[in-house]
Amino acid sequence: MEKKFSVLMVPSWYPTPGAPLLGTFYKEQAEALAERGIRVAVAHVNVGDDFRPSHNGIRREESGGVLAYTYTRPNLTPRWEKGRCFQRTRMLEALYRRIEKEWGVPDVINLRSSLHGYETMTLCRRHGLPLFFMEHSSFVMTEPADSPAVRRLHTVMKAAKVNACVSSALREVMEPAGETRVIPDPVDGCMFYPKETAERREFVFRAMGQLRPIKGYDVLIRAFTLLNKQQLKKPVRLEIAGAGGQRESLQALIDGTGIGDSCRLVGTVPREQAVDFMNGCDCFVCSSRVETLSCVLNEAAACGKPVISTRCGGPLDIVTEETGLLVPVDDPEAMAAAMERMIQTAGEYDSDRIRTLTLERFGRDVVCERLIAACRDAAGH
Repeated sequence: MEKKFSVLMVPSWYPTPGAPLLGTFYKEQAEALAERGIRVAVAHVNVGDDFRPSHNGIRREESGGVLAYTYTRPNLTPRWEKGRCFQRTRMLEALYRRIEKEWGVPDVINLRSSLHGYETMTLCRRHGLPLFFMEHSSFVMTEPADSPAVRRLHTVMKAAKVNACVSSALREVMEPAGETRVIPDPVDGCMFYPKETAERREFVFRAMGQLRPIKGYDVLIRAFTLLNKQQLKKPVRLEIAGAGGQRESLQALIDGTGIGDSCRLVGTVPREQAVDFMNGCDCFVCSSRVETLSCVLNEAAACGKPVISTRCGGPLDIVTEETGLLVPVDDPEAMAAAMERMIQTAGEYDSDRIRTLTLERFGRDVVCERLIAACRDAAGH
């Protein structure tokens, strides 16, 4: 019997008991590859600030045909990034030795984001393993060209057999350092699909993501405040899902603008409930200042929802005239105008067409085919 092609994924984020939603798209992509006959394991190392013994050490679990090993330890060198890198390098080596013993030698290492690039390069050199590198992180688009992070990116690209990223905007930044393929994050059309919902009295806008400055929720709230001042034909509501360090300041902004009755921060939505959150709106909004792609835009579109997004990078690959509207970054007036236009025209969008276009470009089958080809090319198969 022919040996299955084996991929060891090294993600920079991955779900853990303390952060179950972190890096879920890596987990889902690994499981999608496994569904298509690829033998997949995951090696994730994390140096954090949690000293509880129950949250540290090596954890091994199998889910969706993927064997995931995670190694978590508290940071022994606070405020010294090179020390964190040294710790992760040793942890990844220890994790790999166990994986090799229990699972075998992979045909290729698939590094997801250059944040753990030096550590993974060391592993590949030490064990003679080919590297397929794929960038997801927005720092590539925000850091100065001479920053340590961008220098690390270029070093990783030179070491990899194949380089890829999730959007055209990201490729424009990376290609000066080497040939780069675009392989977007896939959307699962079986997980995200149109569902019947109760009739709504209000027109509902929804957004989802970590409550961080890069997501531009302050601008979205200001835009919604402007929208509320217009003479609208029906009531409107804005709901923002997610957790993060900006929650208090965003809530203060909502309270200060007097829109608390129609604008809410709804907290974290469990992954299995995300499809209901998407279906419960009339339009989904991305207000980010920078996005490498935006998985949530595609998930909402797979549910047949029209979208509004800022021109923040990756969404330029997603949003077309048939699927939604684009507005400038950091422009609450333009966002408010787009939201008002969407209230008037949402019924003119073809829900089935939005879903079809999304799955044709970002569906699991088409994306996994490109991922598998990149893995095999890197391995020389």
